[in-house]
Amino acid sequence: MIDHQTGDSVPMFPDLEGPRPAGDKVLLYPVHRTSAWWSHVGRNMGWGDSKVVSDLRGDGDVDVVDDFYAELRRLRRQDDPDSGLLSSAEIEDVIARCRVLRWLDPQLARAMAHAMTIAMDRVLERERPRIIASFPIDRYVSDVLERRARKRGIPYVEVTAGVLPSSSMLMYRGALLKMRSAPTEGAVDAAVASIAVPDFVPTYVAKASNFTRSRFLRTWGYFRARGLAFKAISIWRRDPLGLHYNDAQYFLGHKPRLRDMRVVGMHDADWRDRVAAVPRDRRVMIALSVFPEASIDYWLRELPLIAYEDLQVRAAKAFSDAGFLVLVKDHPLQFGFRQTGFLDRLRACGKVVILPYDVPGNELVALSGVSFSCTGTLGLQAALAGLVSVVAPAYYADPQDFVVYGSVGEVEGLPGRVMAAPSADLGARRRRIAATLLQGSFGGDLFSFRGFDTVRPASAATDFARAFGERLRVLEGEGTI
Repeated sequence: MIDHQTGDSVPMFPDLEGPRPAGDKVLLYPVHRTSAWWSHVGRNMGWGDSKVVSDLRGDGDVDVVDDFYAELRRLRRQDDPDSGLLSSAEIEDVIARCRVLRWLDPQLARAMAHAMTIAMDRVLERERPRIIASFPIDRYVSDVLERRARKRGIPYVEVTAGVLPSSSMLMYRGALLKMRSAPTEGAVDAAVASIAVPDFVPTYVAKASNFTRSRFLRTWGYFRARGLAFKAISIWRRDPLGLHYNDAQYFLGHKPRLRDMRVVGMHDADWRDRVAAVPRDRRVMIALSVFPEASIDYWLRELPLIAYEDLQVRAAKAFSDAGFLVLVKDHPLQFGFRQTGFLDRLRACGKVVILPYDVPGNELVALSGVSFSCTGTLGLQAALAGLVSVVAPAYYADPQDFVVYGSVGEVEGLPGRVMAAPSADLGARRRRIAATLLQGSFGGDLFSFRGFDTVRPASAATDFARAFGERLRVLEGEGTI
């Protein structure tokens, strides 16, 4: 793993405590409707025994729901709930990062975090896995599982879709788990050819269109109804505090309200004229991310950075005050989910232009000389296109090819760093980025979990499992995990 402040290599799992469990058992943590797929992966990855542990009742090989509620009842009788397994500071960090817990009554949130920690720790004590795997950590359940695993000397790896075509990647809290061996020149050439093209979009980036009031109303109405249905299901399944069900509820502070329908008309009609009046190197794009999102809440180490809206507003003001024109473009998949008060705050920063939803990301890149983002894909695309790309620590970022900031206190100084950034050899930059992606990627279709059939498993799922298991063996052999 790279320290983004110094550029130095540091151990990937520096905090593992105690001896690593013997054997080859793998513990797998799924999300809703992926348990069967994970079971298939566990059986075919060549690592011996595997178990799927879930926080949904009746899901996987073992669920922790009853244990969780038993501990929760006990802890809620305490004035200051404490499991003895995570410190108060750790629990506060867990709550701050979880998109559900941070909106609950603080005492209830602390009790839930401690109760889930106890329940997951019991699974680890009983199963003693050699390694744990899941999709990227995006909830307090997997967060506390990883923290307890770390205390027990058990590596926790996260699998996600790769940027390169037909690939997947392994991470640890947003840091890329890379093979030590460098890719061949031919492989780098092929990777550059696939990603350094004007219309490149990673395979996991979905497209959306039709940004109208009727679509907003359909989206808003559907998810309000979904929240009510999930509330009823949670009661029926005796799991009223289950994260899967509460994530859909409209008491969460980041959910949009009906008044946010005005987002449809919030873009600046004269945006093209305003852009044309400013030289390209003085235009900075802020491509907003989907939020809440795992890459923001769990990949950024410094807690103040995950206050996403405050960070974007602070950056917009800093660049505007420095004489840049700030081009704000919302993520198409955030339509119907964005609170318009955030856009009002951005517009109030000064030289800010709000672009329509249907402007393609690649066009935004072509219009801009600078990109500011957290961990999103457009930060990578911007660097590949030759822009000065300003990013928080991300799996693809290094100080040589990106302007990397690691704290909110650095934001006001970013315009100066951008203006002082040397001209890059774009060909060399692309090769370095491609080599990094290759070292952290393996061939395998992560999306084989979609529509997985337990009776007739798709060959892509089996192929993924084998490639996944082999990559873990290689990384273990190299001492990365």
